[in-house]
Amino acid sequence: MWIGIFFTLIMSLSWAQDLVIAGIPEEPNRWVTPEGKIVGLDVDIIDYIMKKLGVPYRIELVASSSRLEANAKAVPAVYDMIFTYSFNEDRNKYLFYPQESHISFNWNFFYLKENEGRYKFNTYGDLAPWIIGITKGISYSDEFNAAIKSVPLKIDEIFSNELQLDKLVAKRFDLVPLNTKATLYEAQKSGLLSKITFLPKPIKDREYFNTFVRGSKYPGLLELSIRYDGVLKQMKADGTLAGILAKYGMR
Repeated sequence: MWIGIFFTLIMSLSWAQDLVIAGIPEEPNRWVTPEGKIVGLDVDIIDYIMKKLGVPYRIELVASSSRLEANAKAVPAVYDMIFTYSFNEDRNKYLFYPQESHISFNWNFFYLKENEGRYKFNTYGDLAPWIIGITKGISYSDEFNAAIKSVPLKIDEIFSNELQLDKLVAKRFDLVPLNTKATLYEAQKSGLLSKITFLPKPIKDREYFNTFVRGSKYPGLLELSIRYDGVLKQMKADGTLAGILAKYGMR
């Protein structure tokens, strides 16, 4: 009986404070409207889950991927959850992943449509002549990261992924690896869709998870992650998740 009372007390204390969830701005996953409201696919999913669980939360959007990761690694961590990461061993050291992913994404090399036929990508050696834009703090793939040094590849690195599409259109580099669905959504919205295209071979095709921060001081975070999985699994079964994805033109 005392164990049950203690557990209930811990969960009550944890849910009396806001769960802090952070991510970088990236349409359609998450962004800030002109009115200052944070919206997007991730926001709709997390809002549904946290309301089901009765957990108050707040969202922080951070422009720099490297700053986002530094704050997640801090002791104690600045955040309790981080939006939409694929699994890798390095991040697993400071994040723990739920069992259920909420979406899968391809990442492809984008380029200007006026240069169709100029590039090929069968191996990373094919990309050696070209300048490639990357964002510090983004996890692309182990193969791509290794090729940067081993080929070597010519890299133009910046801190904000939001700037990459504009830099591509401005011809600051030749190719840029981007989240394919999110980039097509953004390009259509901004009127750039007719100017860009992408190489068919993806650099990665992975499931993505809303992750939990190991260094968080939020009480009962592990138990919350288990309950999170339960709601997300139900959303998949009853069509709720599919409905949210369809709202943003995704399946």
